[in-house]
Amino acid sequence: MTMLRAALIFTATTLFAGCALSPQMITVAPKADVEAANIGHNEPVQVIAVDSREQSAFGTRGGVYKETALVQPANDVKNAIEDAVRKGLQNQGFNAFNAGADATRLEVRLEQLDYVPEEGSVVNEVTLSLTLLAEASRADVVHIGTYKSSVVHDLPLTPTANRNQTMINEILSSAITRMLTDPKMQAFLAGNDTP
Repeated sequence: MTMLRAALIFTATTLFAGCALSPQMITVAPKADVEAANIGHNEPVQVIAVDSREQSAFGTRGGVYKETALVQPANDVKNAIEDAVRKGLQNQGFNAFNAGADATRLEVRLEQLDYVPEEGSVVNEVTLSLTLLAEASRADVVHIGTYKSSVVHDLPLTPTANRNQTMINEILSSAITRMLTDPKMQAFLAGNDTP
């Protein structure tokens, strides 16, 4: 094998390997950005989170082997959402950690959290789309809120695991914050049946 041929094979292999992206594990840890207040007047709220997405992975990083270059959670998404919502409600003056049997039930369902890279071997743009549905109920009264977001990130480089983790937690935190600062949802959780 000549030196030239060996150099060409090495170069081609290096370029090809550069287009393959590895899987990433993302720690889901959203935080509700709510001010400390006494909106809830210690009203009890039982928080139940549900991850109703069809698959565990948020999406793929793209590249040559996009079927295996998955972006997926490293922890329980449902538990992470539940914890963020409880802490946010507690900060607003609700009793979200010791709710009794007669408490208002708040079911928070993550119906969509999609990570979609641009087409091609080099990914510099990612679109995140999210749908969060909140159903609050007590006795025979129900209040439902739907919170959707779509964000396009233009990036100078293909995003690292840390960057993807930040982007995913930002969009999820934003949706939870919007739910907790929704005046109608706040009023219902505080005891108003017709907010």
